[in-house]
Amino acid sequence: MNNTLCLAPLALSLIFTLTAQAANESDFYVGVQYSNQNIESSSDLGTAGVILGYQFNQYFSLETRLNMGVSEYSALCPCGEEDGYYVYKQKIDNQGSLLIKGTYPILNDFSIYALAGVIKTSYSLETQSQYKTVEENTTVSEIRFQDTRDHSESGFTYGVGINYQISKKFSAFLDYQVLPDLAVSTLDSSNWNSASIGVNYTF
Repeated sequence: MNNTLCLAPLALSLIFTLTAQAANESDFYVGVQYSNQNIESSSDLGTAGVILGYQFNQYFSLETRLNMGVSEYSALCPCGEEDGYYVYKQKIDNQGSLLIKGTYPILNDFSIYALAGVIKTSYSLETQSQYKTVEENTTVSEIRFQDTRDHSESGFTYGVGINYQISKKFSAFLDYQVLPDLAVSTLDSSNWNSASIGVNYTF
C-alpha cells in the first residue's frame, strides 16, 4: 500500500510531463503547394494553393488544402471529315480538402506520413466542333458547335508522403494522393491522382 502511495506522485508527474510536452508540440502551420493532377494517365492538370494545419503532436495533424487551377488540358482530333476538327478542354477551377495526417519519423529530419480525408473539386469541360461541307461544288457551309459546362466532384481521398525538416520552422514535403474518380462524360469516369510538392511553416 505504501509503495502504491509512493508511486502515485511519480505517475502524476509523468502524466503532467507528457501532457505538457504534447501541448508544446501542438502548433499551427501554413504552407504553399503545387500539385500535378493526372486523369486516366492521359491529361495533366496543374493546381497551386495554400495549406492551413494544426499539429496535435509529432504523430497526428489536421489540415485543409485550398487550391486553384493554374493550367488546362486540351486535345485536338479529326471529326471524320476532311476539313473538320474536334476540341476538348478541361480545367480545374478550385479545389478544397480536409485531411487527417499521421506522421512517423524515420531518419534524422525525415519522416513519412499517410493522408486520408474528403475533397471537393469544381472543374469545367468545354467541347467545340467544326466542319465544312461542299454543296454542288460551289457552296461551302461551315457549322460550329460549342458547349461549356461546370461540374463538381467530391469524395474520399487518401495518400502517402515524405517530409523533410529543413529547420525548426520550415519543412518541405512530397506526397501522392488517390482522388475520387472524375466524371469526364455522362457515360463513364476516369481514375484520378495527384503528386504534390510544397513547403510548410510552423508558428
